[in-house]
Amino acid sequence: MEKNKDLEQGILWDKKLKCMSAITRMSVGEYLKIVGKAYQNRGGISGQREALKQKTAISIRNRMIEDIKDGTILPPIVIGLVVNEEKYQKLKKGEIAYGQLVSDEPVEQLSIIDGMQRTTALMKAVSEKEEVNQDEIRVEYWISDNINSLLYRMLILNTGQVPWNVRRQIEVIFSGIIKEIKEKVVNIEVFEIGDSSIRSKGGQYQADGLIELFLAFGARTWKVNTKEKLTDEFTRHDFLQSSGETDLVHLFCDVLTCMAKMDILLDCKYKKKDDNSTEKFRSGKELFARQPARIGFVAAAGEKIMGRPGDERDKEKIEGYKMKFINAIENVVSSIEQKGEEELVGYMDFATLNQMMERRTAKVGDFERELFYEAFKVIVEENGQLSNLGICWRAI
Repeated sequence: MEKNKDLEQGILWDKKLKCMSAITRMSVGEYLKIVGKAYQNRGGISGQREALKQKTAISIRNRMIEDIKDGTILPPIVIGLVVNEEKYQKLKKGEIAYGQLVSDEPVEQLSIIDGMQRTTALMKAVSEKEEVNQDEIRVEYWISDNINSLLYRMLILNTGQVPWNVRRQIEVIFSGIIKEIKEKVVNIEVFEIGDSSIRSKGGQYQADGLIELFLAFGARTWKVNTKEKLTDEFTRHDFLQSSGETDLVHLFCDVLTCMAKMDILLDCKYKKKDDNSTEKFRSGKELFARQPARIGFVAAAGEKIMGRPGDERDKEKIEGYKMKFINAIENVVSSIEQKGEEELVGYMDFATLNQMMERRTAKVGDFERELFYEAFKVIVEENGQLSNLGICWRAI
């Protein structure tokens, strides 16, 4: 009986992703009011997708705007909503209605996961013809207590094809991922996209840099091009496979916790000496100050925990390898904690690392990422039980 009631209300329950899908209709004005603050907070929806530069694409969108003004019916726009577990359980039991959540939840938990260009066109049409506000559109809500479910929904189920531009798609719901990172990763400080703050201590990271780390972790490789898109078919496939079979966001938070713990400890214990050296690494804070070391860390973690790209591990095996990774890093952290100032200099062996950095290569960034990737793989392989980390810096 309950199932029939759900179907009458346009509600379906996704068994794999553990989310609720509900399709409804509302006025354009009501819809734009719901997504308005999210639009402003993201600095404009057009910034979440590649700009329409081709003449044909611009012509198509202009035609869409004119059609909207003439009363056309658009395909349903899909909105993602992440709620806490308590509210999600009440939703499942029918104790609260899904419509209530839209007004109750903070706007940063609401994302447009399919329909950016349509929303932009609607806003433009309303600005040119106010009566459009009264027209009706269909909106589909995907509601979950897990951001990973919405990530998978967006990447896989929108078209049934592997999306070309994974980074842009992830940015759409990244505010939700950032919120989860802030809640689960202790002592981390995240500079939001557009924030010009400069890192002054361990544990501080830029939000857009975390997007890149998340992609490298999910793809299990340091070879990610995230300035615009992930263009390699295998890289895209490996990331999407990871996001579908595991709670990728939760795993990433566990790995980021390890990195931040090591980063913060090194900043506290290994201070920069007053000298005129031009070496890249003179203090503990500088190890994770730049992306190459961070990318190497998370890529090595992704491969250790989820297997080499193409491997498919079950959740039990993934959990076991995650604990092995965490134990290896904890052993390194313990060694750092136990050493005095001079001992720590010898243990970190930045002299060897700086010497490795002097190698001249055509692609310096790629060389550094691979160096740290191989270095952290050694740390994991040796369970963090090393006399000094110079062994790791020479692994490439």
